[in-house]
Amino acid sequence: MAELGAVNLVGESIAALLRARRSLLQAEGRLDPVPPSADIAHVPLAKLVGTSPPSAGLSLTCFHIARSDHTLGRGSMSDPSRGAGLSLELTYLLACWSSTSVDEQALLSWAMLELDRYPILDQGQLLGGSIWERGEQVQIAPDDSDPERLFRFWDSIKQKYRLSTLYKVRVVRIGYGPQTDAPPVAASRFEFAHGDPSLEPAL
Repeated sequence: MAELGAVNLVGESIAALLRARRSLLQAEGRLDPVPPSADIAHVPLAKLVGTSPPSAGLSLTCFHIARSDHTLGRGSMSDPSRGAGLSLELTYLLACWSSTSVDEQALLSWAMLELDRYPILDQGQLLGGSIWERGEQVQIAPDDSDPERLFRFWDSIKQKYRLSTLYKVRVVRIGYGPQTDAPPVAASRFEFAHGDPSLEPAL
C-alpha cells in the first residue's frame, strides 16, 4: 500500500518512462520519424479545459479515478485511519498535439508501442521511492475499445478533437502508512506510600 501522493506519481512515472525510452532509442538511431524534442508531459485536466491547452508534444492526463474490485483487507484497530486503505483504477487520456500528420501519428503510435512493451511499472520505474510499499507495482492497459468515449470526452471539455487514446492503470493501493500490529499501550503512573493515609496526623 502506498501513500496518498502515489496517485499523482503514477502519471509522472509513465511520462518519465516514455521520455527515458525516447532518449535511449534516439541514442541508438532507432527513433525516426518520432520527433526527438517534442514535450512529453503529465498535465492536469484543468490544462486541457483551460484557454491555453498544450500546443505541441504528447500529454498524459488522468481524468477519472474509480474504486477497484481488488479490495484491501482491514483489521480491527484502535485508530481506523491507520489501517484504512483503498484500491483505485486510474483512467488516462494520451493525446498528441503536434501540428503535422507525420509527427502526430508517429509520436502517438510510438508511445502506444512502448506502453505495450512495458505494461508493468514496479519500484524500479515508479517515482517517489519510499512513498511506495515494497513490492508495489501497477499495470498499464489500453482502454480504447469504445471510440465514442473519446469523441464525448473532447466534446465535454469544449476542445477540438485531437488524435488520442485511453489507458487504464490498475491497481493503485493507497492508505495512511504501515499498519500497526496491535493497539498502542496506554502508560499509567502509580505512586506508593507507607502506612494508612487516614491515620496520618492532620497538618
